[in-house]
Amino acid sequence: MKNRILYLILLVVFSLILMPSCKKVANEIIGTWDVMTFDTKPEGTMQITFDSNSNAIRILNHGSGMSVDSCTYEITKKSLKDHIIFRDSKMLPGSDKLDGIYRVDKVTTDIIIATRVEFEDDPTRGGAYYRLELKRKN
Repeated sequence: MKNRILYLILLVVFSLILMPSCKKVANEIIGTWDVMTFDTKPEGTMQITFDSNSNAIRILNHGSGMSVDSCTYEITKKSLKDHIIFRDSKMLPGSDKLDGIYRVDKVTTDIIIATRVEFEDDPTRGGAYYRLELKRKN
C-alpha cells in the first residue's frame, strides 16, 4: 500500500514538473521565424509562421517566385524532451516536406533548434534526420 502511494505521489510531482515545459514551447513558438540554412537548398529564403491554433505556414521566396505550404503542428513530450510533430506538409521547390517528429534541442525567445528524429507514419523508415534552425523574425 505504501509503495502505491509513493508511486502516485512521484507520478503527480513528475507530471507537474513536465507540464509547464510543453506549455513554454507552445507559447514560445508562436510567431514568424526565418529558417537558417547552411547550404544552397532551398534556394532563396524561407519563413515559418506558427499560430496559436496549431497551424504552420511555410513561405519560400525563390528566384522564380513564391511558394506556400500550410500544415499542422503539435507540441508533445516524449522521453523527457519536448517534440514538435508536423503533419500534412507539402514539397516546396528545392525543399522537402516538414512531416515528422522533431526533438526540440533548444528554444529561447528568438531561437529554435529542432532535429527530426523519425517519421510519424513509419518510425522504422530511414532518412528521417533533418535539422531545423529558426531565428525569430524581427
